[in-house]
Amino acid sequence: MTLGRTPEASQLLQVAPSAAPGKPDLEARLLLDQGYAAYKQTHFAESKVLLDHSLQVAESGEMWPLVAEIKLRRGAVLIQLGDAAGGEADFVDALRLAKQSQNSYLEISALGNLAILLRKRARYDEAAASLEQLRSVAGQLESKSFTARLLNNLGYCYLQLGLPERAAPLFDQAQKLAQQTSELTDLQIGLGHMGDWFSSQGQYDVALSYYRRALGVARQSHDQYWVEKWLCQMVDASLERDDLAHAEAYNREAVALEAQIDSPGERLRPELNRARIAEAQQQFGKAEDIYRSVIQASMPLAETEEPGLLLEARGRLATLLVKTDRAPEAEDEFRSALALINSTRANLQQDEYRITFFSSLLDFYQEYVDFLMGEHRELDALRVAESSRARVLAEKLGEGGRKSRKSNEYDYRRLARASHTILLSYWLAPRRSFLWVVTAAKVTAFQLPAQPEIEGPLAAYRGAIEQLRDPVRDDSDVGRRLYQALLAPAQALIPPGSRVAVVPDGALHNLNFATLPAGGAQPHYWIDDVSLAVVPSLDLLYRRASGPQTHPGSLLLIGDPVPTDQKAFPKLLQAASEMSGIERQFRGTVVREGAAAAPQAYAASKPGEFSVIHFAAHAEANREDPLDSAIILSPQGDRYKLYARDVVRLPIHADLVTISACRGAGSRAYAGEGLVGFAWAFLQAGARNVVAGLWEVDDRSTAELMETMYAELHNGMTPEEALRKAQLALLQSGGSYRKPYYWAPFQVITDALAR
Repeated sequence: MTLGRTPEASQLLQVAPSAAPGKPDLEARLLLDQGYAAYKQTHFAESKVLLDHSLQVAESGEMWPLVAEIKLRRGAVLIQLGDAAGGEADFVDALRLAKQSQNSYLEISALGNLAILLRKRARYDEAAASLEQLRSVAGQLESKSFTARLLNNLGYCYLQLGLPERAAPLFDQAQKLAQQTSELTDLQIGLGHMGDWFSSQGQYDVALSYYRRALGVARQSHDQYWVEKWLCQMVDASLERDDLAHAEAYNREAVALEAQIDSPGERLRPELNRARIAEAQQQFGKAEDIYRSVIQASMPLAETEEPGLLLEARGRLATLLVKTDRAPEAEDEFRSALALINSTRANLQQDEYRITFFSSLLDFYQEYVDFLMGEHRELDALRVAESSRARVLAEKLGEGGRKSRKSNEYDYRRLARASHTILLSYWLAPRRSFLWVVTAAKVTAFQLPAQPEIEGPLAAYRGAIEQLRDPVRDDSDVGRRLYQALLAPAQALIPPGSRVAVVPDGALHNLNFATLPAGGAQPHYWIDDVSLAVVPSLDLLYRRASGPQTHPGSLLLIGDPVPTDQKAFPKLLQAASEMSGIERQFRGTVVREGAAAAPQAYAASKPGEFSVIHFAAHAEANREDPLDSAIILSPQGDRYKLYARDVVRLPIHADLVTISACRGAGSRAYAGEGLVGFAWAFLQAGARNVVAGLWEVDDRSTAELMETMYAELHNGMTPEEALRKAQLALLQSGGSYRKPYYWAPFQVITDALAR
């Protein structure tokens, strides 16, 4: 069985339990192995009967370690039969008995099974935390097979949490371990999950190659459960490639296996694929009937197991109803799907996983917004788009304060009127993108090009800026195209001199809109026309829009640290000058510089007492885990980094936090949350405005810009007005500083527009 040769194992096990008279331990062990063989061949009902009998014999003989082992096997069977509560009870009992008998292998196995149960219930972050804990002690077992299973399950959790970069190396390591042990089950699961990884990246050809290999191994071990699993995944990848012929062939084989698999949940996946194939063949009535049947059958399962099948069925039925012009029914399905997403997300405990989880489900929101725009319900579409943004940030800021309310047109317009601001809300999607312009008078929607048509020019334009190009003087074609795509449609609604707040989406977080070359008789950057701020979400502004507004008065200034690594983080030659120029603008300043500018100094300085906090130091952006981004400070003991996750934990009330370092704003944008990094962390901690950079900054030009910005703040300007004044001063100074690379890395990111 360990080698995946279950039919041969079953032949060897064809012995009646009565063949071992007076040896209950052998009888119980024989029944356990027979039950496990039935489980491996997906005969779950038969397996339960055998394991029940085995348990009865073992308990009567008080063979408690064997009882624990039987309960571990039976728990897995009960879960496949749809009895998750019974499975959990068996795992908990097994854990108790393993501890009593001091059997570390069974104890760790029981903990692993409980973690997998959390995974099946879509409590991915708790499962990942448990599996990571087990990973640290798995070496004690010296079991490559156990480690391979653990890594496969941990990788799957990270994939579902929207963290594919963590999952891939785990799947790869699991495959290597399985190859060393020749355990076919571990090998095919690792191969198949690598296929899942490539599917998540849209690389369906590569995914299919892994699924085929996994399928071959599953067939070799006669494991029908996994044969059906990989056939279904191959159907999905084939449909994504518009290869209907192969999708049909794979699914016919999967459907033929249904009768051999006792698990009610697993029988539904081929049915869902049958509906997708019927829809692709324009057989809409047949597809709808199957979708509804799958929804009905999966609703009870979704209460105790992973709700992914129900979610997918509802989403696909909704898009089918849109195709067949049944808008009210489609909206009901969209709402049900989104309610399920929200309830699943509510089970996640850690902020970083709640951020990433939503990004893997963005397509449901994109379909819903597209549907509402197609129905000419522009305001409803804006409301849905805004409700999906900055969710963790909004929830944290709402704790203990005013409850969130449902926004409507009057609210958005009133916000624009009260703040004297024109609000631009962007939404990027694969088929078509949108822009909503909110003024005091009305909300106007515009259709924009599809996401890929925006992302390509945007990356090229950002590259040109970082290569020290001057797009206005160079008459940049890509810059003009971006302006035409993103701003020209709304140009008539944004007169020169306007105050503008931009809600970016996706790749637009990497663009400083102020750098776009505006048209007209005299080419110029858009910063000449407007004052700009970035807003994570319009709905977020209601959390603290009426909160106290204070003027800069007290300053915490941290910077000019002692270098820890001259090569990676050389001394900032202008940091001391930058700090002295800022310090002159304030009374009540606390300065931490040189050796005193250590990570511990931030908390020790009681940052919650300051209205302005400024960092003049290097920063290190972490794309894989943005909350592990760090400001590089002076070493104290073994610490020299102030992490974003540390910042979040310490409440502040600052009107302004400035991070005059490279990529202080963040380096990775998540659907449903926006750009996560230091700006996000300080906003969550309580800052109202954060000035942070999008790219590597120049030490000397930054010192000049900051001194001017703080002087204008001292004169009573708002943060975005003061930053614009400082940026214009560099732009108009002549010489190299006119290039956007020098004046445009910084933006004001706010959740509290001044009234």
